[in-house]
Amino acid sequence: MLELPLRVLFGWLFYLIEVIPRTQTNVELLLCSLGALLLGMTGMQWLMSRLRAPNRWPWRWSLTWCGILIVMFSTSIAAVGIVHQVGWLFRLPGWIEMGGMGTQMKAVNNAKQVVLAARQYASEHDGKFPEVCAEMMPEIVADSRIFWATVDRGMPLEPLVYAGAGMRDTDDGSLLVVWSPRPSTSGRRVIARLDGSAEVIREKEFQTLLAAYRQRLFRHNPAAGTPR
Repeated sequence: MLELPLRVLFGWLFYLIEVIPRTQTNVELLLCSLGALLLGMTGMQWLMSRLRAPNRWPWRWSLTWCGILIVMFSTSIAAVGIVHQVGWLFRLPGWIEMGGMGTQMKAVNNAKQVVLAARQYASEHDGKFPEVCAEMMPEIVADSRIFWATVDRGMPLEPLVYAGAGMRDTDDGSLLVVWSPRPSTSGRRVIARLDGSAEVIREKEFQTLLAAYRQRLFRHNPAAGTPR
């Protein structure tokens, strides 16, 4: 927690300490930059002298404006550095875990890997998805841990729900294929679609997608009963 204000206030200093020793001077680029600066300053002096009465635009004013532009440019670089440092802080595993997102992101990754493995299986079996996850082992999936996940930190792992039986890789890409067996304590569910995309959605949205999946299942297999 103490690192955030320190990075915001002194991140530019840490950056300079780290980068300056590794900086190599490009003489050609330096001369080009100075030449461009002198040309710009001379052009400003010439233009402003024409716009105003002669001798009413001294050289110090042109120098002042060029100095202001250089300071603004440097400030913009510093602002980018600050944003970069703050963004880097919030990508640290500790911050992610504190926000409760680390566990869900792992679940999202596992769900995505299951769908990608199922699509690879389909490419080798005339476009047909496996009936159960075990059919993808061990030729496609060597580690069965991708079939397990948890949506809440500290909770035991649970098997992901796989619903790809009977699907083909030419079906609607928005169809649900994998999802977490229960919502998180914050009311969110991990899902993965047939097109390989995976995300965390709200439980209400998940139930809507699940109803669409059941409708499709009922149309293709009326003997399965009325969808609920």
